[in-house]
Amino acid sequence: AVLIHHSGMAEDPEQEQTDLCGRRREARQRREGREADKSEAWQRDTLCISSQVGCRLGCTFCATGTMGLQGNLWAGEILEQLLHARSIRPVSNIVFMGMGEPLENFSNVTSAIRGLVDPQRFGVAPGGITVSTVGIVGNMRRLMDEMPKIKLAVSLHAPTQELREKLLPVAKTYRMDELLEVIDEYAERTASDGKRKGMVMISYVLLEDVNDSIECAQQLRDLLLGKPVIVNLIPFNSYEGDPHNYRTPSAERVLAFLRVLMEAGIRVLERRHHGRDISAACGQLAKLGGRAPVADIENCT
Repeated sequence: AVLIHHSGMAEDPEQEQTDLCGRRREARQRREGREADKSEAWQRDTLCISSQVGCRLGCTFCATGTMGLQGNLWAGEILEQLLHARSIRPVSNIVFMGMGEPLENFSNVTSAIRGLVDPQRFGVAPGGITVSTVGIVGNMRRLMDEMPKIKLAVSLHAPTQELREKLLPVAKTYRMDELLEVIDEYAERTASDGKRKGMVMISYVLLEDVNDSIECAQQLRDLLLGKPVIVNLIPFNSYEGDPHNYRTPSAERVLAFLRVLMEAGIRVLERRHHGRDISAACGQLAKLGGRAPVADIENCT
């Protein structure tokens, strides 16, 4: 599927990931015979790229983890996603936040990134590419060494080691104190790098009555205080067959959590649920049965 965050349209409505309000507003303008106001309809186009089919890490709130790992994508298959997307919209930013753990497919992901930034191929600015990881510490350092201009995002999702192990089994191998050390190293290396200034995106899915309490917010505040991070709060996106029966917190609970961080001077935002209407929002990506296969690019004329 073509997953374009913030904006964009796909030829097949079932493959669209977009801001519904923006899309409907543009459609209305065209029906009225007016040229659509692009600046009004969307802000920017960011492509969410997958690096694997499924995932073996089994994060408890993620539909992809229920598939297990079915295979790594080759570099060409990763690049193909941008080729499809650019036939729809002029994508300028790339986030490796789709299916899979990018740093468990390190060679193909880094090869694909070289293709993305190559001016003779896609010409994406290195600073417009973000690789998200649950915290594969060794490969985080490799990525920092080999591709120092690529941005880093960390899927944290819990304020304590104990709770993180319950939500992300991989946390038993890559402990939170090690992860924070690498975040500090990244920040130190990129502290003078223009707008980035060492900033690391910290993703935190909010699960009602699991990790969304004021106490959890205070623990997260204490953990991250003084670190150059931007916290991205993600209200849980439910999916069919969730074995844990997680629930999405109310808007009031999300706001209360956000305020604890904001009042401490930590940069924080709430991620909008792009794609929830087609089960393609964050944490919802999984192979569904009973649907016709999407044509591969090699078969397109």
